[in-house]
Amino acid sequence: MKKRCTSILAFILILLITTTTYASNLNDAKKDLSNVNGDIKETKQEIDDLKGQQNKVREQLEVIEENLRLKEQELSSVEKQLSRCQTELDEVINKLQETEDELTAIQESLEILKLQLEEAINQANEQEKLNAERLRSMYMNSSTSYLEIIFEAKSFNDLIDRINMIKQMISYDQQMFDSMQLHRDKVGERKQACEGEEQKILECKKDIEENKVILEQKHQEIENTKKRITRQKNEIQDSQNEKESLLNQLSEEEIQAREELEQQEKESKELEKLIREIQKKRAAEEAARKAAEKAKNNNSSRGNGNKSANSKGNTWPVPSSTHISSSFGYRTHPITRQWKLHKGIDISGGVSSKPAVAMKDGVVILSQYFGSYGNCVIIDHGDGISTLYAHGWSTTVSVGKEVKQGDTVLKIGSTGSSTGPHLHFEVRKNGVPVNPLDYVSR
Repeated sequence: MKKRCTSILAFILILLITTTTYASNLNDAKKDLSNVNGDIKETKQEIDDLKGQQNKVREQLEVIEENLRLKEQELSSVEKQLSRCQTELDEVINKLQETEDELTAIQESLEILKLQLEEAINQANEQEKLNAERLRSMYMNSSTSYLEIIFEAKSFNDLIDRINMIKQMISYDQQMFDSMQLHRDKVGERKQACEGEEQKILECKKDIEENKVILEQKHQEIENTKKRITRQKNEIQDSQNEKESLLNQLSEEEIQAREELEQQEKESKELEKLIREIQKKRAAEEAARKAAEKAKNNNSSRGNGNKSANSKGNTWPVPSSTHISSSFGYRTHPITRQWKLHKGIDISGGVSSKPAVAMKDGVVILSQYFGSYGNCVIIDHGDGISTLYAHGWSTTVSVGKEVKQGDTVLKIGSTGSSTGPHLHFEVRKNGVPVNPLDYVSR
């Protein structure tokens, strides 16, 4: 019996030495973790600043796109107006050309009329001169009448000759007067025609002057429209340049966000490794503890009391909400827009500052700000099962604390890489993410 007690004491001593060594290593790890946490907080602040800048750039981009759309509509309206103005200008030019052609024809006709008028005036003057001489001759010989000429005939034949001569004289006089009247009428008609043509010329000149004024106005309108179009095109070009600059800036930020996502993947792998190591050490400690108790009490070992990890008897992690905004599986990342595996479920819906509770009994193995997860708690439930609660405003438990099913472990928030208050909840088996809905139900 004494030998058996000595063996038990020796085993306990070895266990205490091992535990002390593990505690020393754990303290060193905590010290390193504290330094890392400082870097993480700085990175967190940089990420938050970047997200704020991205939101501002997106808002500016939306404003620019709206302005560009309005400018394009206005430019389209101006171009239609310019097309109509150009059509009207072409019509005025054609009308002006027709008027000028008509004026040229009228001017040519007027020159011909002037020549005809000058000829008619000359003929009328010549005829008037002949009539004047005839009248003067008749006046000089007014003492001799036609009867005297007839009575002075010396024979019958002489009488007939005198009568024919008198007829010819009367006919000639009548022709002279008719010709003079005809020339006078012709001169009157030519004068009237010339006056009509001159009036037409004046009207044509007036129309041409009016058309010239309209033409100048149209020219000025087109010049103003062209200047306005040029100005609007320059404004649109400036907007496009600004848009391209913003798109380039967003592209650079997207590259940074993708790098951040890669870092998240790396952190997830580190979590897997950390959880497996801690679970392995805890399993060894638990086995040693049970062996010591068995040796001390001479009793058989007993289980840890937890329910099976795949039991639906576990507690839903957010008592205030059952709304799942993003499920487990592949999805488009809300920040980087990449197609990636979502390793848990997101629970939202008025949950800010509300408690997140433990799925089942377990021991807290991580409670800190962890990169893109923000404020994060990991609980080891035994049998290789652990749960992760992320993005909290704050944690309410510390490493090493034993929690019961339903205990509060975190205040739900929006820290780390988060688009709004929600709980990111993961279940991991041997460190590898599995579908949480296989372990909890709403």
